[in-house]
Amino acid sequence: MGASNLSLQIRTEDRAGVIAFLEVAAASSPPVGFRFSVAEPINGWLAVYPAFVMEVERLAKALSRHFRCLVLLLLTADEDDFYCQSYREGKALSFFKIGLGSRRTGKARERLAAKLEVLSEWCAEEPRCQLLDRLSDPRDVVLSSDLLRQFCDCAGIANAATSFEYLDRDDRGDLEVETALLRISEH
Repeated sequence: MGASNLSLQIRTEDRAGVIAFLEVAAASSPPVGFRFSVAEPINGWLAVYPAFVMEVERLAKALSRHFRCLVLLLLTADEDDFYCQSYREGKALSFFKIGLGSRRTGKARERLAAKLEVLSEWCAEEPRCQLLDRLSDPRDVVLSSDLLRQFCDCAGIANAATSFEYLDRDDRGDLEVETALLRISEH
C-alpha cells in the first residue's frame, strides 16, 4: 500500500473568499463533517486539501459554480492510480483514471486527449502532447504520484502531492516552503 494524495486545485487567487466558503460548508456539513487545509495561491492555483469524505465531489462542483472557475479534483490512490475530475460553472466536465500498467490507444487515447484540453489555457500544445503520451502509456511508471507531478507541471500547479491526512500529521511532503496553511474544521 502506497501513498494517496488528494487535493482540489481551484483556478483562483481569492484565498479569503475560498476560506469563507469552506467555513460555511464545514459549519453546515453532515455529521461526518468537512475538514480542510488551504494553501496560499501559486501561479493562479489555490490548493485545498479536504479530509477524505464522500462529499468532496459535490464541494468541488459548488466551488466551481460559486467562484466561476475551473476546479480540478486530483487524486492518487495507493500509488497505483491517478484520477482527475474537472468542474466548471457547477458542472462536471471530464473524468479520467490512469491505472499503472494500462495503455490507451486509438479511440481511448483520443478521448483522453479531449479531456486534457481543459489544460489548454495554461499548458501549450507540445507539453500537452507529451503529457498525453505519458498518460496514454504509463507501463514503465512505478508510482502514480509521478503522473500527478507531470500533470501538474504541465498546468503550472504547485502543491498537489499531499493530502489533508499527511498535513494533519505535520508531514508537509512536497509543499513549497513558503506555503502557509490554514486548517478549517466543522464546529
